[in-house]
Amino acid sequence: MLYKINSKIIISTSRKPSQITRRFAQFLKHYFNATYINRGKTSFTKILNQAKQHENSVLLIITETKGNPSNIDVYNLEDEDNPLINIHLSVSLPQHNNPINTNGDEITFINKVKDYNELFDVFAPVESNEKIKSNCILIEDKEEICARFFDKKGNDTKYKVYLKGFNIY
Repeated sequence: MLYKINSKIIISTSRKPSQITRRFAQFLKHYFNATYINRGKTSFTKILNQAKQHENSVLLIITETKGNPSNIDVYNLEDEDNPLINIHLSVSLPQHNNPINTNGDEITFINKVKDYNELFDVFAPVESNEKIKSNCILIEDKEEICARFFDKKGNDTKYKVYLKGFNIY
């Protein structure tokens, strides 16, 4: 199934994020052309209030376990202050920072894992006859469920997110 993002994304982290978590958050910021809110010692309520100032927005809070990104809480700021979805994950970052060339407004999710269809109910499904090879996130099951990120030229960014599960509230 194909899905398009139709919201403005705002990204923040838990307090005192590790370098790996900050690097992953910065990657997502550039990939989705998102707004990043530096957490520091800012309270979660203040982060929510800052994010609500953006129209039609979704807030992603990246949390970590033992210094590595382990969860993303997704908040639909127009509905309520509780997470809509919690995604359990681990990440693989490339050795070197690669340039990220995307058109953040046109990112397509390509989901090839039927067990994860419910996760994408918040996105707009897309019908397409052409093969999408660029500005996309491919989610497939090869030993582990993995999301791979492709730029506007169809090049793999080498960032990988291994999905461990999710909760929808």
